[in-house]
Amino acid sequence: MNEVSKKRLEQAAKNIQLFSGFDIRAAAVTGSIAKGYGDENSDIDTIVMLNNNLTQAEFDKVISDAKASGGDFYHGSPEEGFAVYYYIEGVRCDFGFGHYSETEKLIYEMLEKPEVDLMKHLQISGLIDSHILIDDDWLKPLITRAEREYPKELQVMLVSHFKRFHPEWAIEKMTIGRGDILYYYDSLVEMIGNIIGILCGLNRFYHPGKLKGVEHTIERMKIKPKDFISRYKYVLNAEKYAALKELFNLVRETFDLIDEHLPEVSTVRSREVLEMVLRNKYHAAAEAACC
Repeated sequence: MNEVSKKRLEQAAKNIQLFSGFDIRAAAVTGSIAKGYGDENSDIDTIVMLNNNLTQAEFDKVISDAKASGGDFYHGSPEEGFAVYYYIEGVRCDFGFGHYSETEKLIYEMLEKPEVDLMKHLQISGLIDSHILIDDDWLKPLITRAEREYPKELQVMLVSHFKRFHPEWAIEKMTIGRGDILYYYDSLVEMIGNIIGILCGLNRFYHPGKLKGVEHTIERMKIKPKDFISRYKYVLNAEKYAALKELFNLVRETFDLIDEHLPEVSTVRSREVLEMVLRNKYHAAAEAACC
């Protein structure tokens, strides 16, 4: 926990007093500040879970106060939940308000009917990594349950969903071979993102929903290719052919980890696709003639 994050968490504890008149069941800070790596450009993201929805008058006042601070209203309603942002002591402070039952529903449904919905994963992973400001012995047990009862089915779904890679030759020929620099880097980021998605499943992590700040999630993973972070940074900065070679090494090592830790998901077809070679009609004719 760095010093900026500590100070912002102290501010968050003061901020929540703005809503002391509301029927709050729990409140928690999420994002980089909660995870401890915030900086001077980090805002403070706070989720406020209510026992009872705000009245129209309370809702209107929150929006009015936000605008008076230099902030504004994002979207939503008292019934559906809503979001606003304030500027407090020069720091942007985002607040999301909703009925506590929506948080329960989010987690219970993921445990009972797992799905690869990255927005839902982002919300759950944000809660797991959150810093709790207010809790009536409800939020922490709910978070503990989300972690403890992480479904095996969700592991399989995540790994299967992200186990999608193009043949090595195709990436080389269609990016470097064509001089398509944007597609080259887009392909690198997509493949690294797919590896990270697989690792989330193998480590029983909810997907963070985006790549922003994901390095801090990877650091906590026990199952991952050796020196994974330094190696994907190398891939993004190295000479292009060397970068692709190392990237596909990472993919193959990730397949090995699937075989070891989640054998329910076969990597046979994925490995075959990876090794596919370009065949034109002349190659096909020669093979037919000799066979």
